[in-house]
Amino acid sequence: MPNEYLAHVLDLLEEQSLRRKHVDWTALRAEALARTEGASSPAEVYGEIQRAVRALGDPHTFFLTPEAVREAFGDGEGGEGGGAASGTMPTGKIVEGRFALVALPESSGDEAEDERYVGTGVALLRELDAARPAGWIVDLRGNTGGGMYAPLTVLAPLLGEGRIGAFVNADGEEEGVWSQRDGRIFVDDETLPIPANPLALADPDAPVAVLTDGDTMSAAEAVVIALRGRPGTRTFGAPTGGVPTGNVAIDLADGAMLVLTVAREADRTGHAYPAAPIEPDEPAEDALAAAVVWLSSLR
Repeated sequence: MPNEYLAHVLDLLEEQSLRRKHVDWTALRAEALARTEGASSPAEVYGEIQRAVRALGDPHTFFLTPEAVREAFGDGEGGEGGGAASGTMPTGKIVEGRFALVALPESSGDEAEDERYVGTGVALLRELDAARPAGWIVDLRGNTGGGMYAPLTVLAPLLGEGRIGAFVNADGEEEGVWSQRDGRIFVDDETLPIPANPLALADPDAPVAVLTDGDTMSAAEAVVIALRGRPGTRTFGAPTGGVPTGNVAIDLADGAMLVLTVAREADRTGHAYPAAPIEPDEPAEDALAAAVVWLSSLR
């Protein structure tokens, strides 16, 4: 029944949304069910679902109709955070003859694509490390999200062992600590279905400059957060896109999908970030040039 469908989605929003405390659910639910009385199909309640999503005021929560799901994913199957286009792989080069630059694009979150992404990234880091760089530059500009675990695995040799971040629920409690051990990324004690990064860098404690812009979003912001608090690390460029939150994709009975923000993200120091742009340590119009100046001052 359409009203049961609507009630189920409202339950998900009320029970799991990071911003659930910002909505009068009793009033919203009563009005939504009254407006859709007599609906004969789920499609007739989509407008009320969209209205409820807008009431949250959360740009990282959204509802996709079955048609939108097919357009986004082809086979109608989504993934956590809603995947990015496949085929984008890490690239890199040596800058100024001294520093290794690694550009990390979106990761799709698809298991096979993530395996390729990590394999490409590991081979790239191995090649760059052979030049014995005096520092590293992680370029996250233009990375609009997708999956966070493949890029974190690529960076595993630079992240250090142990805690690198965490998810934080609406009550301010940590639910899922991110850590790096032996080249693998864990959430609490659960490892991800992604190959390990076995690479040991010549200098894993080398300074790291991180480049961001307004298109550094979602999963890419999680990578920024994982690097925050790492010794010898500094961010350059423009503020990020402003959605440093964790979300889940929930498939609905008719093929629609609810992508729901369920957590904020905290760095290795325990600082939890608001749902707002992450300001760089050093604002710069030319982020790469500013990063090179900083790295050069250290070595």
